[in-house]
Amino acid sequence: MSSEDISAQQQAQGGGQEGDQRRIQLRDTGVSTNYANFFTISGGRDAILFSFGNQFGQQNMVQLEDKVVLSPRNAKRLAVSLGGVIRRYEQQHGEIEIGQQQQQQQAPGQAEEEQD
Repeated sequence: MSSEDISAQQQAQGGGQEGDQRRIQLRDTGVSTNYANFFTISGGRDAILFSFGNQFGQQNMVQLEDKVVLSPRNAKRLAVSLGGVIRRYEQQHGEIEIGQQQQQQQAPGQAEEEQD
């Protein structure tokens, strides 16, 4: 894990404010890394569910691989940290194109649902 990733993790844990950052030691023993080309996000009052999977061949078939549940507060911290990572990436490598069609409608990998 790079120092940038650790810095983003510290910001997420500390709320993203300079004075709120804490030093966190990350252990990744036994952790697997998975690739996903599809995700859904659903949420209710007490939790936000992120489901990750892979879409192969058939447009309507996705194999879900992982699910992560966060509190709304931690989900917002994740969103803020991810926004910063994307901004830095685009500054170095140029804008990430997601396509006009995907921007206009909820596309695979960007589906959102509301649940109570």
